[in-house]
Amino acid sequence: MAKSLASLTGLFFLTMAPPLSWCQPPDTGAKSQEERIQALEKRVEELEQLLRVSARKTELKEEENIEKAKTAASVTADTSGFTIRSNDKNFSLKIGADLQVDARTFTGGGNAGLTDQLLLRRVRPTFSGTVYKNVDYFFRPDFGQGNTVIYDAYIQLNYIPHLSLRAGKFKPPVGLERLQSDDDTSFAERGLPTLLVPSRDIGFQFSGDLAGRRANYQIGVFNGVPDNGLSDSSPSSHRDYAGRLLLTPFLPTEKSPLRGLAFGLGASGGNVDGVALPSYKTVGQNTFVTFASGVSAAGHRTRLAPQAYYYLGSFGFLGEYGLTEEGLQKASLRRTVAYRSWQTEFSWILTGELKSFSSPTPKHAFDPLHHGWGAVELALRVGDFAGERGLYDYGFVDPTKSPRRAHEWVGGVNWYLNRLVRLTLDYGSTTFEGGLPAGGNRLPEHVILGRFQLNFI
Repeated sequence: MAKSLASLTGLFFLTMAPPLSWCQPPDTGAKSQEERIQALEKRVEELEQLLRVSARKTELKEEENIEKAKTAASVTADTSGFTIRSNDKNFSLKIGADLQVDARTFTGGGNAGLTDQLLLRRVRPTFSGTVYKNVDYFFRPDFGQGNTVIYDAYIQLNYIPHLSLRAGKFKPPVGLERLQSDDDTSFAERGLPTLLVPSRDIGFQFSGDLAGRRANYQIGVFNGVPDNGLSDSSPSSHRDYAGRLLLTPFLPTEKSPLRGLAFGLGASGGNVDGVALPSYKTVGQNTFVTFASGVSAAGHRTRLAPQAYYYLGSFGFLGEYGLTEEGLQKASLRRTVAYRSWQTEFSWILTGELKSFSSPTPKHAFDPLHHGWGAVELALRVGDFAGERGLYDYGFVDPTKSPRRAHEWVGGVNWYLNRLVRLTLDYGSTTFEGGLPAGGNRLPEHVILGRFQLNFI
C-alpha cells in the first residue's frame, strides 16, 4: 500500500514538472517572437493585396460583360424582315424583299398589237436600319423587267423632334398615291394622276409631324425629273422645289369616326431645261401620248396635287387631282401647256379587317386546316386624264398616236393570305377621245392584271 502510494506520488510530480527544454536557455539562432509576428503580418498584407487584385479583376470582368451586353447583337425574323440589332438599339440592319410576279392579258378586238405578258414586275431587295441611334438609312435596288435601277438610296437624320433631314434618292413629296408603298396600293397599277408627279429624284428634304400628329409637312429641293420618271443625273444647274402639307385633324382622337380622314396639297416647281420628256401609260402599261419629233422640255414646270383619303372600319376612299403645266419647245416655238387628271377609288374588306393607308393584317392568316383563310378586299377606281388643245394645235404631240383624253375604270379583288403574301386580280378598261385625224378615236384597251406578291420591308 505504502509502495503504491509512493509510486503515484512520484508519477504526479513527474507529470507536473516542466519539460526539460523549458528549463534550457533560449536558442540565439531562432527568430524572436516579435519577428515571427512581423512575418505573419507581412504575409497577411500579401494575402490582402492578392484579394484586392482578385476583387478588382472580378469588377473589371463584370464591367466588360456589361459593355459586351450593351453592344451584343440580337437577330430576329418577323413580318418586317430579318433584323440584326444591338442590345442598346443604337445600331440595326434590316433585310427585306419585295417580289411581284405579274400576268397581263389583253382582251377585246381593239387590243391588236398589244402583247400578253408574264413578267417580274418588281424584284427589290431592301436594306435599312439605324446607326448611332439618330441616323436611319434605306437602300433598295430593282432588278425587275430585265433592268437594274436604284429606286431608293437615302439617309435620314432624326435628332431634332418634328424636323428630320433626308438626303439621297427617294420619292419627292407631291402625289398621294405615289407616296403610298408599291405593295399597299389597292390595285396592281397606280391611277392616272400619278402619271403627273415624279417617281424618284435625288435631293434634300425636311419633314416632320406638327400639332400632335394633326399635320405632316415635307419640303425639299431636287434635281428635277420627268412626270412619273426617275433619274440619277442632274440635267442642268436648275433645281426643282417640292412640298406637301397633309392634315389629319382627328387622328389623335381614338374614338372619332373621322380619325381616318386626311387631306392636303402637294406641289412642285422648277425649270425643265434638259429634262427628258414624260411618258404617260395606261393601266396596262402602254404609252398613249407620243411627242412629235423635235419637241423638248423648255422653260418652267408647275405641279399641283390636291389629295385626300378617308378610312373607317373596313371601308376606304382615296381621291386625288393632278395638274402639270410645262414648257415645251419645237424649233423656235415655245409654249406652256397643261395636263390634268383625277381619280377616285373605293375599297371594302369583306372579312372585317381595318382598312388604312397600309395593307391590312388578316385576323386569321391562310391556314385552311385551322380555319384560316386570310383577308379579302374588293376595290373600284375611276379616273380621267386630259391634255389641253394646244398640245395638238402647236404640233407638240403626234395626233395619230395621242388622244386628248383617256378615261379608265378598274375593278379588282385582293386576297391577303397573311401580312406578307397577297394575290391580286384586276380588270381595267381605258377608253380614249379625240386627237386622231378625221375625228377618230383610239380603240379602247381592256386588260386583266394578275399578281402574286411577297413583301416584307
